[in-house]
Amino acid sequence: MKSHISAEKNRLILIGLFGVVVGWIINSVPIGLATAFFAYSCWLVYQANQVDAWLQKGANRDTAPDTDGVIGNIEKLIFRGKQSDRSRKARMKKILGWYNRSASALPDATVVTNNNFEIIWSNEAAQTNLGIYNNKDAGQRIDNIVRDIRFQKYVKDNDPDEIEIEFKSPANKNITLAVRRVAYAENMYLFSARDVSQRVQLRETRAAFVANASHELKTPLTVVNGYLELLSEDDSLPLEARKKIAIAEEHAQRMKDIVTDLLTLSKLENQQLEASKLTAVDVGKILSGISADLKRNRFGKDHVIETNIDNNIQLLGSESEIESVCNNLCFNAVQHTPAGTVVTIKWQSLAEGGARLAISDNGQGIPPQHLTHITERFYRVDNEQSRESGGTGLGLSIVKHIVHRHQGELRISSEPGQGTTFSIDFPPEKVIPAANKKSAVS
Repeated sequence: MKSHISAEKNRLILIGLFGVVVGWIINSVPIGLATAFFAYSCWLVYQANQVDAWLQKGANRDTAPDTDGVIGNIEKLIFRGKQSDRSRKARMKKILGWYNRSASALPDATVVTNNNFEIIWSNEAAQTNLGIYNNKDAGQRIDNIVRDIRFQKYVKDNDPDEIEIEFKSPANKNITLAVRRVAYAENMYLFSARDVSQRVQLRETRAAFVANASHELKTPLTVVNGYLELLSEDDSLPLEARKKIAIAEEHAQRMKDIVTDLLTLSKLENQQLEASKLTAVDVGKILSGISADLKRNRFGKDHVIETNIDNNIQLLGSESEIESVCNNLCFNAVQHTPAGTVVTIKWQSLAEGGARLAISDNGQGIPPQHLTHITERFYRVDNEQSRESGGTGLGLSIVKHIVHRHQGELRISSEPGQGTTFSIDFPPEKVIPAANKKSAVS
């Protein structure tokens, strides 16, 4: 850069000297200088016009004008920048090609849309699994092509309850797809659909096995329970024998409870909650009844039971399922805490709409490592205490499924030594005002 500046300074000095010589000849140095610099300006304009014409024609190297000085240096910089842009574009084109080939080769159907859900791009798997063709369907709304009702609701919902939904492939009814929507870039969405047919088949097989096995076990267990009950009432048996029969009867009853809970879980997992069976559930009445039962129960009579119930709100749902949730949570609170623990039962409306059911205790609490697992089947925090209390290990799994079926959200918070709170938030659309009722606190 310095060499170009020095060369241009030298050029200006030479032009100035030339103007002085011309001025000396014509006996007017100012006129000589003006003439020399005017000629130099015309030369610069001429070169600039040539570079402009070259740029307008594409700035090809073969047609570059023969320029010098400042204009020549500008021409070289322009050409160098253009070469750099070409190299950068070539690299970007190559990277984009790699990305497109990689995305096209993905086994999962992938579709990119704008914020109006109009298709911008799709891969080959989208054609096979969703019936979306990259060239033909570009610009179409994705929910105009994939006509599944659940998918259309999922697309239109700004904040869907489910991160992922499952439905039959519109291109192949033998395939079940799990579809997920992800917002990325600026006002763009990526839809990913993967084949989960095997997962669904395994789930259905497991559910069928559990249901069949439970049904097969239920009949012989009923017979065993019946004979044990008869034997326990036989006064002619020795005391030691009656004690052993009582233990056997207790375990047989526990096995019967497990079978019953397994059947309940199988039903919850495989049957949709029918809208025709939804009723206005008086949750306050259910909780009041449970509270009274707890105070008479062999576990609950050693606890302090407090209630804060708003009888002005009811819940749209299945009465038997909601009653099961209330029973499970309330009896869990007294069965798994020591005598003297305060158990608080709350049913209140929320300021932002909806309602909350909360069961709290000030017992020993649950260690943090167990909190994410306690709603799993047969998971126990304390095996000995759970068996002594007669629990099946399935109660919280049942609660989780029922809450999900009623569009609620289950939260569990606990501090070791401070107590535990199970709370369920139900959305506003599930809450019904109950006329002429008042809150009850006891």
